Amino acid sequence: MSDLRALPDGLPWTSEQAFLLLDGAVLSDLPQRLKQISPAASPLVLYDQPPFSALREVSPLLVALAPSDAALLNFHLQHAEEECGVLMFSGAPAHAVAEHWRKLLTVELPSGAAALLRLADAAVVQALFASAQPSLFGPLTCVVTADRVPAVWHVHRPRQAECPPLCPPYRLSAEQSAALDQVDRRRMLLDLDAHLLKHFRGFHKGEILSLRWPMLEDIEARASALHLSCQAELFNYANLTALLDGSAIEQHPHIQQLLHSPSLQPPGERVALAVDLAERWASQRNKP
Repeated sequence: MSDLRALPDGLPWTSEQAFLLLDGAVLSDLPQRLKQISPAASPLVLYDQPPFSALREVSPLLVALAPSDAALLNFHLQHAEEECGVLMFSGAPAHAVAEHWRKLLTVELPSGAAALLRLADAAVVQALFASAQPSLFGPLTCVVTADRVPAVWHVHRPRQAECPPLCPPYRLSAEQSAALDQVDRRRMLLDLDAHLLKHFRGFHKGEILSLRWPMLEDIEARASALHLSCQAELFNYANLTALLDGSAIEQHPHIQQLLHSPSLQPPGERVALAVDLAERWASQRNKP
């Protein structure tokens, strides 16, 4: 069973106010659901001002957790594996916490270009706060994010008692930018895991994600070596691997030649043709 069913010990429940930042883009009809779960809750909408006003319906929502509000906390735990929320603690009022997060909606990349962050995405917040950069915390004293791959919680605390206010735009360090790039790669592998579970469950074995993860990384590494980069090409290569039931491509000379011989044909087209050959091989193999 997942270790995400319960939060870690040692969180400052009695000394600080707890807040949830929930992802309205992932949790459909989030404002209405929150009203049903916790009628007394007063969520603050992060996208309540330009240039995000048109996205208000899918905005991240910040909501304070009352000490007796077990239903709302259980809602967060039930969706922890979707990584669509962040738990945090602060001694500041809700509006100050919300304003701090709004300063991070748009950040600067190391190149100087602007980027929009999905701030209720636990993986994005984990990539940011792993640096422990003081101004990221601002009024926050503790930030807790779920990580569904190893099924653990990450707890981030500032290294100093008082953190300087964040002055927008926040400029990402090279390390933070690289970590966010890895979030995109990780999300693609999570999508690949769902794809293989749906279409090739007999091949994609492992009761928990952490057991399946090494295979996903291996497939991605071999696809990258063939200069396959986009999600469709990665999925096609995974289909090829599954259709061959894990056997080495070298055992299939026609497929080996198609993928590894010099060619003017783009790699994505070649792997699609290789999937056709693998489907024929699998069909013949399964005949009585």
